[in-house]
Amino acid sequence: MARLFDFDNPVWKLMGRVADLFFLTILWAVCSLPVVTAGASTTALYYVALKMAKNHEGYLAKAFFRSFRENFVLSTVVWMVMAGLGGLLAAGGLAVSRMPVEQSAFFLCALVVFAILYLMTLTMLFPLAARLDTGAGSLFLMAFMTAVKHFSWVLLMTVLSLCVAALGIFVFWPVLFVGAGGIAWVHGLILEHMIFPKYGWEEK
Repeated sequence: MARLFDFDNPVWKLMGRVADLFFLTILWAVCSLPVVTAGASTTALYYVALKMAKNHEGYLAKAFFRSFRENFVLSTVVWMVMAGLGGLLAAGGLAVSRMPVEQSAFFLCALVVFAILYLMTLTMLFPLAARLDTGAGSLFLMAFMTAVKHFSWVLLMTVLSLCVAALGIFVFWPVLFVGAGGIAWVHGLILEHMIFPKYGWEEK
């Protein structure tokens, strides 16, 4: 019976982690509401998630808002650029959908390739913004090169994000309450153990 109330019990640890992911998701959602701040909010989300992957998170809110302030300008620039590119991809998809079938095959294939590279680069941008002190140009280049070099891992991260979002939207909406935090945490585990150590990008 005493073991049940031991805070080292795996059940309590799991519940504590779920509570942390819930709190982190709420912070991210609230700070992303103005839309223009979504980039800074996502960078802060990954800043905390990367710490959680190494059990170094400390006070979640304090770490989150510290990263939000410090990375606001860079993250906002990156977010605006990626939002613009996403809009162009969406417009391209709309244009292709209106083409005759016999003319659209090539453009559809090209669009799919660009969309995959776009999503994979987007997946890497904000974790790198949270970890590295660099400019926007270097950040885009490193995100793209990391996505290409570690294609299988980053593709897995991207597919995971899409699957969790689809699960929460179309199947079981309560998943959304831990979705953003859960995705970032799993991404953090992959990044901290499989990718970042290869380049010396460990936490300072």
